[in-house]
Amino acid sequence: MESNQSKQTRRSFIKKAAVGAAITSLPVKSVWATTSCSMSGQLSGNLSQTSGNTEPACEVPILSGGRSPGFWYQGNQLNPNHPGDAVNSVFPQMGTNADEPTQKCWILHVLKVRNGNQLGINSTLAAELGVLTTITLTEAFQFTGHRKDVLKHGASVYLNTYFELYSGVNSSFSAAQSKMAAEEVANMVMNKLYLDKNWGSDSNLGYNNGYSKASSSSFLFSGMTCSS
Repeated sequence: MESNQSKQTRRSFIKKAAVGAAITSLPVKSVWATTSCSMSGQLSGNLSQTSGNTEPACEVPILSGGRSPGFWYQGNQLNPNHPGDAVNSVFPQMGTNADEPTQKCWILHVLKVRNGNQLGINSTLAAELGVLTTITLTEAFQFTGHRKDVLKHGASVYLNTYFELYSGVNSSFSAAQSKMAAEEVANMVMNKLYLDKNWGSDSNLGYNNGYSKASSSSFLFSGMTCSS
């Protein structure tokens, strides 16, 4: 049974996060085909709980079609020096049976996003985990401190959303929109994981070996000389 001190700590986190989340939160329903609550709604819903139950009143969207940290970082499948077929299965936009130079080109494109984009973690959770709010996706995967699973899954969810692997993501029209959507969903997931460490199953996180549903003409792939 959870101790009173642990409950108080979790309630304190929820209250602080709910205050700051509304400022930067983009409602997911504006980019997600299904109805869901914003991060601020997810967190503030907990404040009405009087039974001590800290389960979020609002759930994250149903996630399906994504890839796990094993693809995005841990499995070394995005190594341009050793390109493999995995990247082709995740990005069918590159064409069937892409050759090694094409695979390498796509890997470098993904790495540019992973290394350059910030996770967009909310300040409250960042303070709880002891990281900077400016942490990049790659740095999130590399984090080795307390509750490191929260960050690596947040980074995976971000990339799954940004590159439109998750089923139900509306087509994106700009990098700014995709970044905001990815940050929003990642924060919802990270807060959920922080509040309930047992929630982080492959099924809940939508890690079921999907692929990018983005149009080949999407801004995501514009300017790529290796595109088929």
